[in-house]
Amino acid sequence: MATLSKTFTLGRLAVAALSDGAPMRALGGFFAGVEAAEWTRALGITDAEQPLPFNFGTFLVRGEGHTMMVDTGQGARVRGQFEGGGELLVRLRELGVSPSEVDAVLHTHLHGDHCGWNVNDDEAGAITFPNATIWVAQKELDYWTGSESDSNPQSGYTRSRIGPLVAAGRVHTFDGEAAVHAGVTMIPTPGHTPGHCSVLLASGGEKLLILGDAAHHPIHLEQHGWIPGVDLDPEESKRSRAKVAARAVAEETLVTG
Repeated sequence: MATLSKTFTLGRLAVAALSDGAPMRALGGFFAGVEAAEWTRALGITDAEQPLPFNFGTFLVRGEGHTMMVDTGQGARVRGQFEGGGELLVRLRELGVSPSEVDAVLHTHLHGDHCGWNVNDDEAGAITFPNATIWVAQKELDYWTGSESDSNPQSGYTRSRIGPLVAAGRVHTFDGEAAVHAGVTMIPTPGHTPGHCSVLLASGGEKLLILGDAAHHPIHLEQHGWIPGVDLDPEESKRSRAKVAARAVAEETLVTG
C-alpha cells in the first residue's frame, strides 16, 4: 500500500503531504527525447515500461495562524481508479481538518491534477474551500481562461475548476515573486505551464521549497534537460530548474514535490 498521508514539521509549521491518488505507472513520458537506456539506468531500472510508484500530491500547511493548501489534487473524477484516488477530503478529515478551515489555496499551476478539488462534484459543484483565497499567477490564469489554451485538451476541466472561483471573487493573482503571508512566498518557475510557481516556506530558521511540477523526480534536479513531454516551454523549464536548484543549495533549503 502507498503512504497516502505523512506529516512533518518545518520550524513552527506542520506540513502534511497528502495524496489524492497513488497509481503505479511507467515514467517514460517524463523524459521526452532521452534514450530509454539512459534514463532507466539513472533510475535504477532496466525496463522503460516497468510500473513505478507515482503520486498525485498536495500539501496542507498549518501554523502561524493559517491553514493553507498547496494544490488540490485530481478531484472526485479519479475515485476508485487507483489507491487513494479522489480521496483528498478523506485525508483532511483524518487530520481533523475541515475544508472551511482552509484560508488559502496556493496553486503551483492549473493542470487538472492540481486544481481538481477546487470544486466539489459530490456537492453539486460547490466551492470546496469556501473561506479560502485562491492564489494563482496572473500568467497562469490568463493562459487557462484565454484563447491560447482553447486547443489544450486539459482546458475544459481546468476551466470548470477555476471559473466558479473567479466568478465568486475568490481568486487573487500576482506577478513575479509574491508573499502570501510571512514565511510563505510564491516563486515563479515557468516552463511546465506559463505561470507555474513553486512555494517557499520559511519558519524557525528552516526552509522548504515545494516544487509543484517544476520537477517530477529527483533526477530532474540533476538533469535539467530531461523534460516531460507535457511541458509547454522546455527551455523555460530548464532555466527554472537551474534557478531553484541553485537557490536551494545557496539557502540550505529542503526540497520536495
